[in-house]
Amino acid sequence: MATFETLIFIPEGSLLNEKLAEKTALRQTLKHYGLDWGPAERLRYTSLEKEFKNLSSDDQIDLALSTFLKEDLSKTRTVFDDAMKDQTRLVKGAIDFIDEVSGKLHLILLAKEKRTQIEPRLAPTELLSSFDNAYFADDFTDKLPSKNIFFKILKDNPDIDPDTVLVIGTNLDEEIQGAENANLKSLWLAPKKDKIPISPHPTLHLSKLADLSFYLDLM
Repeated sequence: MATFETLIFIPEGSLLNEKLAEKTALRQTLKHYGLDWGPAERLRYTSLEKEFKNLSSDDQIDLALSTFLKEDLSKTRTVFDDAMKDQTRLVKGAIDFIDEVSGKLHLILLAKEKRTQIEPRLAPTELLSSFDNAYFADDFTDKLPSKNIFFKILKDNPDIDPDTVLVIGTNLDEEIQGAENANLKSLWLAPKKDKIPISPHPTLHLSKLADLSFYLDLM
């Protein structure tokens, strides 16, 4: 039996290069309002990133937008979200890893954004076709870290053994905490220099998705 038989990917970060995407979308949003993205702005953004670790993805974006723009947040967020749809850069090695495990493990996609936001970003690679099931924000009334999201997935897929599920994410407060709330194992993808917190406490901490192969039975 494999150590993990089902992998639940939160694509924002684990598959899609979210850091690059958000920085590029912010730069495009500033350009939309006639503002530059120069050395001063890059330095300011770098200092903001230190605050991101303790925030949800939405709060990270709102903080960045409110820091650089004086316009109404709802308007700037709309411009930003439109720019995000064009951000298709994947995490390095993501396609190779999915190809390696496809057909050998049960793969589930769990996006925090709506289908209309995520599908355009994954479409160029046809990565969605590799997943047995795909869920989007539209499919739930709750948001992560609610355990109800994972409970619905388990209910929809009765053949899945919760003990062999691994939730793969990059955000501690939403994704790893959500897995912990549902009593599921989790993989926190983050640089090795980032210390594992006491709570939430991921089952695994890896810097590269490819390193997960060591924990899988793919024969």
